[in-house]
Amino acid sequence: MSAATARLLTTLLSLTEDTGSLSDELHFAGQGAAERVQLDHGAANVLRALVLPKAAKVLEVGAGFGALTRYLGEVSATVHAVEADPVRAAAVRFRTHELGTVSVHDRPPSDGYDLVVVQQPYATRGLLESVRERLSPMGAVVVLTSSRAVAGTLATAGLEVQRELLCSPGHEVARAVRSERIDTELPRLSAAITGGPANGLALLCGPGAAALWPAFRLATYFNTAERAAFACTRADVVRTGEGAEVRRVPLVPSPPVAGISVGPCTDKVYDAPTMVEVLLDEPERVAELLTGWRDLVRAEAARGVEALWDLVPHNVLVDGAVLRPIDLEWRHAGAGVPEVIERGVLVLADKLTDAGWSAAADDGSMRDLAGWLGVLIGLHPSFVDGALEREVAFSTIGSCGAAHGTDEVRAAIAGIWRTRLLRRPAAPKPATTRATGRRPRDPDGRARTGDKRVEL
Repeated sequence: MSAATARLLTTLLSLTEDTGSLSDELHFAGQGAAERVQLDHGAANVLRALVLPKAAKVLEVGAGFGALTRYLGEVSATVHAVEADPVRAAAVRFRTHELGTVSVHDRPPSDGYDLVVVQQPYATRGLLESVRERLSPMGAVVVLTSSRAVAGTLATAGLEVQRELLCSPGHEVARAVRSERIDTELPRLSAAITGGPANGLALLCGPGAAALWPAFRLATYFNTAERAAFACTRADVVRTGEGAEVRRVPLVPSPPVAGISVGPCTDKVYDAPTMVEVLLDEPERVAELLTGWRDLVRAEAARGVEALWDLVPHNVLVDGAVLRPIDLEWRHAGAGVPEVIERGVLVLADKLTDAGWSAAADDGSMRDLAGWLGVLIGLHPSFVDGALEREVAFSTIGSCGAAHGTDEVRAAIAGIWRTRLLRRPAAPKPATTRATGRRPRDPDGRARTGDKRVEL
Protein backbone atom coordinates (compact mmCIF):
# COMPACT_ATOMS: atom_id res chain seq x y z
CA MET A 1 0.00 0.00 0.00
CA SER A 2 1.31 3.46 -0.91
CA ALA A 3 2.03 6.11 1.71
CA ALA A 4 -0.62 8.33 0.10
CA THR A 5 -3.30 5.62 0.51
CA ALA A 6 -2.25 5.08 4.12
CA ARG A 7 -2.59 8.79 4.86
CA LEU A 8 -5.95 8.89 3.06
CA LEU A 9 -7.28 6.00 5.15
CA THR A 10 -6.06 7.58 8.37
CA THR A 11 -7.67 10.90 7.47
CA LEU A 12 -10.91 9.17 6.53
CA LEU A 13 -11.02 7.31 9.84
CA SER A 14 -10.37 10.55 11.73
CA LEU A 15 -13.42 12.18 10.10
CA THR A 16 -15.86 9.25 10.26
CA GLU A 17 -18.66 9.32 12.81
CA ASP A 18 -19.43 5.60 12.80
CA THR A 19 -16.22 3.55 12.93
CA GLY A 20 -17.89 0.31 14.03
CA SER A 21 -17.00 -3.04 12.50
CA LEU A 22 -20.25 -2.92 10.50
CA SER A 23 -20.13 0.78 9.65
CA ASP A 24 -21.99 1.58 6.43
CA GLU A 25 -20.22 4.92 6.42
CA LEU A 26 -16.84 3.20 6.07
CA HIS A 27 -17.98 0.26 3.97
CA PHE A 28 -19.18 2.43 1.10
CA ALA A 29 -16.42 5.05 1.37
CA GLY A 30 -13.60 3.00 -0.15
CA GLN A 31 -12.91 3.71 -3.82
CA GLY A 32 -9.76 1.73 -4.64
CA ALA A 33 -9.22 -1.96 -3.90
CA ALA A 34 -6.69 -1.27 -1.12
CA GLU A 35 -9.13 1.02 0.67
CA ARG A 36 -12.04 -1.38 0.36
CA VAL A 37 -10.12 -4.24 1.97
CA GLN A 38 -9.54 -2.09 5.06
CA LEU A 39 -13.08 -0.68 5.27
CA ASP A 40 -15.25 -3.60 4.16
CA HIS A 41 -18.00 -4.98 6.42
CA GLY A 42 -16.35 -8.36 6.02
CA ALA A 43 -12.84 -7.37 7.08
CA ALA A 44 -13.36 -9.12 10.44
CA ASN A 45 -15.32 -12.10 9.11
CA VAL A 46 -12.63 -14.68 9.93
CA LEU A 47 -12.72 -13.63 13.59
CA ARG A 48 -16.54 -13.40 13.48
CA ALA A 49 -16.59 -17.04 12.44
CA LEU A 50 -14.69 -18.11 15.57
CA VAL A 51 -16.07 -18.70 19.06
CA LEU A 52 -13.92 -16.17 20.87
CA PRO A 53 -13.46 -16.60 24.63
CA LYS A 54 -15.72 -14.42 26.74
CA ALA A 55 -14.14 -11.62 28.76
CA ALA A 56 -10.89 -12.34 26.93
CA LYS A 57 -7.66 -10.43 27.17
CA VAL A 58 -6.44 -10.18 23.58
CA LEU A 59 -3.14 -9.32 21.91
CA GLU A 60 -3.25 -8.37 18.23
CA VAL A 61 0.10 -8.26 16.44
CA GLY A 62 0.03 -6.21 13.25
CA ALA A 63 -3.11 -4.11 13.73
CA GLY A 64 -2.75 -2.33 10.39
CA PHE A 65 -5.65 0.12 10.03
CA GLY A 66 -7.66 -1.43 12.83
CA ALA A 67 -10.35 -3.46 11.08
CA LEU A 68 -9.76 -6.50 13.31
CA THR A 69 -8.91 -4.33 16.30
CA ARG A 70 -12.29 -2.65 16.12
CA TYR A 71 -14.16 -5.97 16.09
CA LEU A 72 -12.03 -7.40 18.90
CA GLY A 73 -12.66 -4.27 20.95
CA GLU A 74 -16.41 -4.73 20.51
CA VAL A 75 -16.46 -8.34 21.75
CA SER A 76 -13.50 -8.63 24.16
CA ALA A 77 -12.74 -7.26 27.60
CA THR A 78 -9.24 -5.96 26.82
CA VAL A 79 -7.35 -5.58 23.54
CA HIS A 80 -3.68 -4.65 23.22
CA ALA A 81 -3.12 -3.78 19.55
CA VAL A 82 0.48 -3.70 18.33
CA GLU A 83 1.26 -1.46 15.36
CA ALA A 84 4.74 0.03 14.97
CA ASP A 85 3.98 2.25 11.99
CA PRO A 86 2.90 5.65 13.38
CA VAL A 87 0.43 6.44 10.56
CA ARG A 88 -1.32 3.10 10.94
CA ALA A 89 -1.22 3.31 14.72
CA ALA A 90 -3.00 6.67 14.46
CA ALA A 91 -5.64 5.04 12.23
CA VAL A 92 -6.23 2.32 14.84
CA ARG A 93 -6.68 4.94 17.55
CA PHE A 94 -9.17 6.89 15.43
CA ARG A 95 -11.09 3.69 14.67
CA THR A 96 -11.35 2.64 18.32
CA HIS A 97 -11.39 6.03 20.04
CA GLU A 98 -14.69 5.52 21.88
CA LEU A 99 -13.91 1.96 22.99
CA GLY A 100 -12.46 1.78 26.48
CA THR A 101 -11.31 -1.78 25.79
CA VAL A 102 -8.51 -1.00 23.28
CA SER A 103 -5.00 0.37 23.70
CA VAL A 104 -2.37 0.71 20.95
CA HIS A 105 1.33 -0.18 21.44
CA ASP A 106 4.47 -0.18 19.31
CA ARG A 107 5.64 -3.52 20.74
CA PRO A 108 3.92 -6.44 22.53
CA PRO A 109 3.38 -5.84 26.26
CA SER A 110 4.49 -8.58 28.63
CA ASP A 111 1.01 -9.46 29.91
CA GLY A 112 -0.60 -12.91 29.71
CA TYR A 113 -3.30 -13.32 27.03
CA ASP A 114 -6.31 -15.54 26.41
CA LEU A 115 -6.16 -14.92 22.67
CA VAL A 116 -3.40 -13.72 20.33
CA VAL A 117 -4.10 -12.75 16.71
CA VAL A 118 -1.06 -12.56 14.41
CA GLN A 119 -1.00 -11.34 10.81
CA GLN A 120 1.28 -13.24 8.40
CA PRO A 121 4.10 -10.69 8.02
CA TYR A 122 4.75 -10.88 11.77
CA ALA A 123 4.66 -14.68 12.07
CA THR A 124 8.41 -15.12 12.61
CA ARG A 125 9.86 -17.75 14.90
CA GLY A 126 11.08 -15.18 17.41
CA LEU A 127 7.75 -13.36 17.58
CA LEU A 128 5.79 -16.61 17.85
CA GLU A 129 8.01 -17.90 20.65
CA SER A 130 7.37 -14.65 22.46
CA VAL A 131 3.63 -15.08 21.88
CA ARG A 132 3.71 -18.63 23.25
CA GLU A 133 5.28 -17.35 26.46
CA ARG A 134 2.50 -14.79 26.83
CA LEU A 135 -0.37 -17.29 26.51
CA SER A 136 -2.60 -18.05 29.48
CA PRO A 137 -2.93 -21.77 30.39
CA MET A 138 -5.94 -22.19 28.08
CA GLY A 139 -4.99 -19.47 25.61
CA ALA A 140 -5.16 -19.70 21.82
CA VAL A 141 -3.27 -18.21 18.88
CA VAL A 142 -4.85 -17.35 15.52
CA VAL A 143 -2.47 -16.74 12.61
CA LEU A 144 -4.02 -15.24 9.47
CA THR A 145 -1.99 -16.07 6.38
CA SER A 146 -2.04 -17.01 2.73
CA SER A 147 0.79 -19.57 3.09
CA ARG A 148 0.81 -23.06 4.58
CA ALA A 149 4.54 -22.65 5.17
CA VAL A 150 3.67 -20.64 8.28
CA ALA A 151 2.59 -23.91 9.92
CA GLY A 152 6.22 -25.02 9.93
CA THR A 153 7.31 -21.79 11.60
CA LEU A 154 4.61 -22.26 14.22
CA ALA A 155 5.81 -25.80 14.93
CA THR A 156 9.42 -24.68 15.44
CA ALA A 157 8.14 -22.03 17.83
CA GLY A 158 6.34 -24.70 19.88
CA LEU A 159 2.85 -23.90 18.55
CA GLU A 160 1.40 -26.88 16.70
CA VAL A 161 -1.60 -26.15 14.48
CA GLN A 162 -4.74 -27.68 16.03
CA ARG A 163 -7.23 -26.45 13.43
CA GLU A 164 -6.63 -25.28 9.85
CA LEU A 165 -9.48 -23.27 8.36
CA LEU A 166 -9.77 -22.28 4.70
CA CYS A 167 -10.83 -18.70 3.94
CA SER A 168 -12.49 -17.80 0.62
CA PRO A 169 -11.61 -15.78 -1.31
CA GLY A 170 -8.95 -14.82 1.27
CA HIS A 171 -8.45 -14.03 4.94
CA GLU A 172 -8.49 -10.25 4.45
CA VAL A 173 -12.19 -10.15 3.50
CA ALA A 174 -13.67 -13.63 3.75
CA ARG A 175 -16.97 -14.75 2.28
CA ALA A 176 -16.60 -18.24 3.74
CA VAL A 177 -14.51 -19.91 6.45
CA ARG A 178 -14.52 -23.69 6.42
CA SER A 179 -12.79 -26.88 7.44
CA GLU A 180 -11.69 -29.19 4.63
CA ARG A 181 -14.19 -31.81 5.83
CA ILE A 182 -17.08 -30.00 4.17
CA ASP A 183 -15.44 -30.48 0.77
CA THR A 184 -15.81 -34.25 1.04
CA GLU A 185 -18.93 -34.46 3.21
CA LEU A 186 -21.01 -31.81 1.42
CA PRO A 187 -19.24 -31.01 -1.86
CA ARG A 188 -22.24 -29.37 -3.55
CA LEU A 189 -22.83 -27.00 -0.64
CA SER A 190 -19.11 -26.31 -0.26
CA ALA A 191 -18.85 -25.21 -3.89
CA ALA A 192 -21.94 -23.03 -3.55
CA ILE A 193 -20.80 -21.11 -0.47
CA THR A 194 -17.16 -20.60 -1.46
CA GLY A 195 -17.60 -19.62 -5.10
CA GLY A 196 -13.97 -20.41 -5.89
CA PRO A 197 -10.60 -21.33 -4.37
CA ALA A 198 -9.56 -20.49 -0.83
CA ASN A 199 -6.60 -18.11 -0.90
CA GLY A 200 -6.39 -17.60 2.84
CA LEU A 201 -5.87 -19.63 5.99
CA ALA A 202 -6.66 -19.23 9.66
CA LEU A 203 -4.28 -21.43 11.66
CA LEU A 204 -5.48 -22.09 15.22
CA CYS A 205 -2.86 -23.06 17.82
CA GLY A 206 -2.43 -23.34 21.55
CA PRO A 207 -4.29 -25.14 24.38
CA GLY A 208 -7.56 -23.30 23.69
CA ALA A 209 -7.54 -23.65 19.90
CA ALA A 210 -10.15 -26.41 19.69
CA ALA A 211 -12.75 -24.26 21.44
CA LEU A 212 -12.47 -21.56 18.76
CA TRP A 213 -13.98 -23.86 16.12
CA PRO A 214 -16.37 -26.54 17.46
CA ALA A 215 -15.99 -30.01 15.99
CA PHE A 216 -19.62 -30.06 14.82
CA ARG A 217 -19.17 -26.96 12.64
CA LEU A 218 -18.22 -27.47 9.00
CA ALA A 219 -18.29 -23.89 7.72
CA THR A 220 -19.45 -20.35 8.34
CA TYR A 221 -20.26 -18.03 5.48
CA PHE A 222 -21.38 -14.42 5.27
CA ASN A 223 -23.47 -12.03 3.23
CA THR A 224 -21.70 -8.76 4.02
CA ALA A 225 -20.28 -7.67 0.66
CA GLU A 226 -22.69 -5.10 -0.75
CA ARG A 227 -25.44 -5.05 1.85
CA ALA A 228 -26.12 -2.30 4.30
CA ALA A 229 -25.41 -3.37 7.86
CA PHE A 230 -29.07 -3.97 8.73
CA ALA A 231 -29.14 -6.80 6.18
CA CYS A 232 -25.77 -8.50 6.81
CA THR A 233 -26.03 -12.16 7.83
CA ARG A 234 -23.92 -15.15 8.80
CA ALA A 235 -24.73 -18.80 8.23
CA ASP A 236 -23.22 -21.73 10.13
CA VAL A 237 -23.12 -25.18 8.54
CA VAL A 238 -23.30 -27.68 11.40
CA ARG A 239 -23.59 -31.41 11.79
CA THR A 240 -26.74 -32.73 13.40
CA GLY A 241 -27.96 -36.18 14.38
CA GLU A 242 -29.79 -36.38 11.05
CA GLY A 243 -27.10 -34.96 8.78
CA ALA A 244 -26.37 -31.25 8.56
CA GLU A 245 -28.13 -27.89 8.80
CA VAL A 246 -27.50 -24.34 7.68
CA ARG A 247 -28.38 -21.88 10.46
CA ARG A 248 -28.56 -18.28 9.25
CA VAL A 249 -28.93 -15.20 11.48
CA PRO A 250 -28.61 -11.42 11.04
CA LEU A 251 -25.30 -10.04 12.28
CA VAL A 252 -27.11 -7.14 13.93
CA PRO A 253 -30.86 -7.55 14.60
CA SER A 254 -32.38 -4.39 13.14
CA PRO A 255 -35.86 -2.96 12.53
CA PRO A 256 -37.22 -3.16 8.96
CA VAL A 257 -36.40 -0.43 6.47
CA ALA A 258 -39.52 0.45 4.45
CA GLY A 259 -40.92 -2.97 5.36
CA ILE A 260 -37.78 -4.83 4.25
CA SER A 261 -35.66 -6.87 6.66
CA VAL A 262 -33.74 -10.09 7.10
CA GLY A 263 -34.52 -12.74 9.67
CA PRO A 264 -33.17 -16.06 10.95
CA CYS A 265 -33.76 -19.28 9.05
CA THR A 266 -32.62 -22.89 9.38
CA ASP A 267 -32.48 -25.38 6.52
CA LYS A 268 -31.66 -29.05 6.46
CA VAL A 269 -28.91 -29.76 3.92
CA TYR A 270 -30.07 -31.84 0.95
CA ASP A 271 -27.75 -33.10 -1.79
CA ALA A 272 -29.97 -31.81 -4.56
CA PRO A 273 -29.64 -29.27 -7.39
CA THR A 274 -31.49 -25.98 -7.56
CA MET A 275 -34.27 -25.34 -10.06
CA VAL A 276 -31.87 -23.27 -12.14
CA GLU A 277 -29.35 -26.11 -12.33
CA VAL A 278 -32.05 -28.58 -13.37
CA LEU A 279 -33.39 -26.26 -16.06
CA LEU A 280 -29.91 -25.85 -17.52
CA ASP A 281 -29.62 -29.63 -17.87
CA GLU A 282 -33.27 -30.39 -18.65
CA PRO A 283 -34.89 -27.37 -20.35
CA GLU A 284 -37.89 -29.46 -21.38
CA ARG A 285 -39.03 -29.45 -17.73
CA VAL A 286 -39.52 -25.69 -17.63
CA ALA A 287 -43.34 -25.67 -17.57
CA GLU A 288 -43.47 -28.48 -14.99
CA LEU A 289 -40.97 -26.86 -12.65
CA LEU A 290 -42.34 -23.34 -12.99
CA THR A 291 -45.85 -24.54 -12.21
CA GLY A 292 -44.58 -26.53 -9.23
CA TRP A 293 -42.67 -23.52 -7.93
CA ARG A 294 -45.70 -21.22 -8.32
CA ASP A 295 -47.82 -23.69 -6.37
CA LEU A 296 -45.09 -23.92 -3.71
CA VAL A 297 -45.15 -20.14 -3.25
CA ARG A 298 -48.92 -20.23 -2.79
CA ALA A 299 -48.70 -23.12 -0.33
CA GLU A 300 -45.98 -21.45 1.75
CA ALA A 301 -48.00 -18.23 1.84
CA ALA A 302 -51.01 -20.17 3.09
CA ARG A 303 -48.82 -21.58 5.87
CA GLY A 304 -47.89 -18.05 6.94
CA VAL A 305 -44.22 -18.13 5.88
CA GLU A 306 -42.76 -14.64 6.40
CA ALA A 307 -39.81 -14.79 4.01
CA LEU A 308 -41.75 -15.30 0.78
CA TRP A 309 -39.73 -12.60 -0.99
CA ASP A 310 -36.78 -15.01 -1.12
CA LEU A 311 -38.80 -17.94 -2.43
CA VAL A 312 -37.43 -17.64 -5.95
CA PRO A 313 -36.31 -20.51 -8.22
CA HIS A 314 -32.60 -20.35 -7.36
CA ASN A 315 -33.61 -20.85 -3.70
CA VAL A 316 -35.57 -24.02 -4.48
CA LEU A 317 -33.96 -27.47 -4.54
CA VAL A 318 -35.33 -30.19 -6.81
CA ASP A 319 -35.10 -33.23 -4.56
CA GLY A 320 -36.62 -35.95 -6.72
CA ALA A 321 -40.31 -35.11 -6.98
CA VAL A 322 -40.16 -32.64 -4.05
CA LEU A 323 -39.38 -28.93 -4.30
CA ARG A 324 -37.62 -27.70 -1.15
CA PRO A 325 -37.22 -23.98 -0.37
CA ILE A 326 -33.91 -22.86 1.18
CA ASP A 327 -32.21 -19.62 2.28
CA LEU A 328 -35.42 -17.73 2.98
CA GLU A 329 -34.01 -14.75 4.88
CA TRP A 330 -35.50 -11.66 3.21
CA ARG A 331 -38.84 -10.28 4.40
CA HIS A 332 -40.82 -7.74 2.34
CA ALA A 333 -43.99 -6.53 4.04
CA GLY A 334 -45.29 -4.93 0.85
CA ALA A 335 -45.01 -8.05 -1.31
CA GLY A 336 -47.63 -10.79 -1.58
CA VAL A 337 -47.85 -13.92 -3.71
CA PRO A 338 -48.29 -12.12 -7.07
CA GLU A 339 -45.25 -9.91 -6.47
CA VAL A 340 -43.11 -12.86 -5.37
CA ILE A 341 -44.06 -14.88 -8.45
CA GLU A 342 -43.27 -11.98 -10.76
CA ARG A 343 -39.96 -11.42 -9.00
CA GLY A 344 -39.07 -15.09 -9.27
CA VAL A 345 -39.71 -15.20 -13.01
CA LEU A 346 -37.69 -12.03 -13.60
CA VAL A 347 -34.70 -13.26 -11.61
CA LEU A 348 -34.91 -16.71 -13.19
CA ALA A 349 -34.78 -15.16 -16.67
CA ASP A 350 -31.70 -13.19 -15.61
CA LYS A 351 -29.90 -16.28 -14.36
CA LEU A 352 -30.83 -18.37 -17.40
CA THR A 353 -29.68 -15.62 -19.74
CA ASP A 354 -26.40 -15.38 -17.83
CA ALA A 355 -25.93 -19.11 -18.35
CA GLY A 356 -26.65 -18.92 -22.10
CA TRP A 357 -30.02 -20.71 -21.85
CA SER A 358 -32.00 -20.12 -25.03
CA ALA A 359 -34.67 -22.78 -24.88
CA ALA A 360 -37.52 -20.29 -25.35
CA ALA A 361 -36.62 -18.79 -28.72
CA ASP A 362 -33.64 -18.12 -30.92
CA ASP A 363 -31.90 -14.76 -30.45
CA GLY A 364 -34.41 -13.46 -27.91
CA SER A 365 -33.50 -10.92 -25.21
CA MET A 366 -33.74 -11.44 -21.48
CA ARG A 367 -36.97 -9.43 -21.54
CA ASP A 368 -38.37 -11.80 -24.15
CA LEU A 369 -37.34 -14.79 -22.05
CA ALA A 370 -38.93 -13.34 -18.90
CA GLY A 371 -42.17 -12.68 -20.76
CA TRP A 372 -42.22 -16.20 -22.20
CA LEU A 373 -41.55 -17.80 -18.81
CA GLY A 374 -44.33 -15.72 -17.30
CA VAL A 375 -46.83 -16.81 -19.93
CA LEU A 376 -46.14 -20.45 -18.99
CA ILE A 377 -47.69 -19.79 -15.56
CA GLY A 378 -50.39 -17.32 -16.54
CA LEU A 379 -48.65 -13.94 -16.44
CA HIS A 380 -48.99 -11.31 -19.14
CA PRO A 381 -45.57 -10.38 -20.60
CA SER A 382 -46.08 -6.79 -19.45
CA PHE A 383 -45.44 -7.94 -15.86
CA VAL A 384 -41.72 -7.35 -16.44
CA ASP A 385 -41.89 -3.58 -15.98
CA GLY A 386 -43.64 -3.73 -12.60
CA ALA A 387 -41.35 -6.52 -11.39
CA LEU A 388 -38.33 -4.51 -12.47
CA GLU A 389 -39.47 -1.41 -10.58
CA ARG A 390 -40.00 -3.41 -7.38
CA GLU A 391 -36.63 -5.15 -7.72
CA VAL A 392 -34.81 -1.84 -8.16
CA ALA A 393 -36.51 -0.41 -5.07
CA PHE A 394 -35.67 -3.52 -3.04
CA SER A 395 -32.03 -3.61 -4.15
CA THR A 396 -31.61 0.08 -3.37
CA ILE A 397 -32.83 -0.37 0.20
CA GLY A 398 -30.75 -3.51 0.66
CA SER A 399 -27.66 -1.62 -0.53
CA CYS A 400 -28.22 1.65 1.30
CA GLY A 401 -30.20 0.75 4.40
CA ALA A 402 -32.48 3.71 3.69
CA ALA A 403 -35.49 4.51 1.53
CA HIS A 404 -34.74 8.22 1.14
CA GLY A 405 -31.80 10.15 -0.28
CA THR A 406 -30.80 7.28 -2.54
CA ASP A 407 -31.90 8.55 -5.97
CA GLU A 408 -28.47 8.24 -7.58
CA VAL A 409 -28.01 4.67 -6.40
CA ARG A 410 -31.50 3.77 -7.52
CA ALA A 411 -30.89 5.27 -10.97
CA ALA A 412 -27.63 3.31 -11.32
CA ILE A 413 -29.33 0.05 -10.37
CA ALA A 414 -32.20 0.73 -12.76
CA GLY A 415 -29.68 1.39 -15.53
CA ILE A 416 -27.99 -1.95 -14.90
CA TRP A 417 -31.32 -3.72 -15.07
CA ARG A 418 -32.38 -1.99 -18.29
CA THR A 419 -29.11 -3.02 -19.91
CA ARG A 420 -29.50 -6.60 -18.76
CA LEU A 421 -33.04 -6.85 -20.08
CA LEU A 422 -31.72 -6.11 -23.59
CA ARG A 423 -28.96 -8.70 -23.61
CA ARG A 424 -29.11 -12.07 -25.35
CA PRO A 425 -27.89 -15.37 -23.90
CA ALA A 426 -24.10 -15.49 -23.65
CA ALA A 427 -23.86 -11.76 -24.53
CA PRO A 428 -21.12 -9.80 -22.74
CA LYS A 429 -22.13 -8.46 -19.33
CA PRO A 430 -22.44 -4.67 -18.94
CA ALA A 431 -19.56 -2.73 -17.45
CA THR A 432 -19.57 -1.72 -13.81
CA THR A 433 -20.96 1.74 -13.06
CA ARG A 434 -20.68 3.77 -9.90
CA ALA A 435 -22.79 6.36 -8.13
CA THR A 436 -22.29 8.32 -4.90
CA GLY A 437 -19.42 6.08 -3.81
CA ARG A 438 -21.63 2.96 -3.64
CA ARG A 439 -21.08 -0.01 -5.90
CA PRO A 440 -24.30 -0.50 -7.91
CA ARG A 441 -26.02 -3.83 -7.98
CA ASP A 442 -27.00 -6.32 -10.60
CA PRO A 443 -30.46 -7.91 -10.57
CA ASP A 444 -31.35 -9.97 -7.50
CA GLY A 445 -29.12 -7.71 -5.46
CA ARG A 446 -25.80 -8.97 -6.77
CA ALA A 447 -23.11 -6.36 -6.49
CA ARG A 448 -20.61 -5.77 -9.24
CA THR A 449 -17.04 -4.93 -8.29
CA GLY A 450 -14.99 -5.71 -11.35
CA ASP A 451 -15.76 -9.36 -11.97
CA LYS A 452 -16.75 -10.06 -8.37
CA ARG A 453 -20.44 -10.81 -7.92
CA VAL A 454 -21.99 -11.59 -4.59
CA GLU A 455 -25.53 -12.67 -3.84
CA LEU A 456 -27.59 -10.29 -1.79
